[in-house]
Amino acid sequence: MEKRKEMRIRKRMLSSLEDKPAIVVDMSQSGIKISMSRPPRNQDVDIKLQIGGKVIRLKGSVRWINRMASNQASNNIGIAIREAPDEYYEMLTVSR
Repeated sequence: MEKRKEMRIRKRMLSSLEDKPAIVVDMSQSGIKISMSRPPRNQDVDIKLQIGGKVIRLKGSVRWINRMASNQASNNIGIAIREAPDEYYEMLTVSR
């Protein structure tokens, strides 16, 4: 498993992965970790982030899935970012 070279920013925010509700756990310029009840079926995924009333769309590739045992089924999913708009990278710079 390849580790991210950039600093991870821990920031929880609402998102969706393949149009299913998800929560961002942390993010960097090259990757994002998302938590959701069911993992996606495909390796290539579309991500929507809700930032200040605006929706930012990313494209990524699933790198790993960690199934968590708890009261509700939960999965942490590591995603390598393939495409992101400038707003995503600007948000990371401001969040540091």
